[in-house]
Amino acid sequence: MNEEIDIESWTDSFAGNAVDVFGPRLKLVGIQGSRARGEARPDSDIDVVLVVEGLDDDDLAAYRTLLATMPYGDLACGFTGSPELLISWPRHDVFNLVQDTRVVLGSFAFMDTDFTADDAMLSAKVGASEIYHAMSHELVFAEGSLDAIVAACVKSAFFVMRALRYAKTGEYPPSRTAMRELATEREAMFLDAYDAPDAFETGELAHALLAWSSSIVSL
Repeated sequence: MNEEIDIESWTDSFAGNAVDVFGPRLKLVGIQGSRARGEARPDSDIDVVLVVEGLDDDDLAAYRTLLATMPYGDLACGFTGSPELLISWPRHDVFNLVQDTRVVLGSFAFMDTDFTADDAMLSAKVGASEIYHAMSHELVFAEGSLDAIVAACVKSAFFVMRALRYAKTGEYPPSRTAMRELATEREAMFLDAYDAPDAFETGELAHALLAWSSSIVSL
């Protein structure tokens, strides 16, 4: 297990190194996920967003080398792309990227970030459809791996909840804690199961996820 990471210092150092490597082509450095939300566990990934103009294979290799010089670089993951690509990215998916990113350097000014309720609703439905497919598949064909798939879907449910909230109200809850205050009884069950998985029976969660995701796809 890793010691506690000072994520502010880490991201500042990472951003400085990225400027050295990519120069003026670097358009954005951001952080996502539990570390951006202040909800990280000691072994949580460091979800980095790196946007470089004209990104190519050589840039990916340079990025890999940069991470090898960083403490905890082995925990880094996340989105790497170019402004040109993001401008054409499906709106329902880039919605999640933008909403979940805390910008450290640069901005998303190179693209339209005025997302609509329809963008958010499609994001929620796509996420819910993936949960539904995973649950139905496991319950029929591969029940032996149900524990792992339920855990993954419980995690994914949080992002579906946030997209659905934005679609209905224009509000994007910034954390699990904030979402918990707005959650329905069933949504609260999934949020609680993420924090305390042993408190819930896997089969119960699987069937609850199946019913919940089906209801969202049907909206």
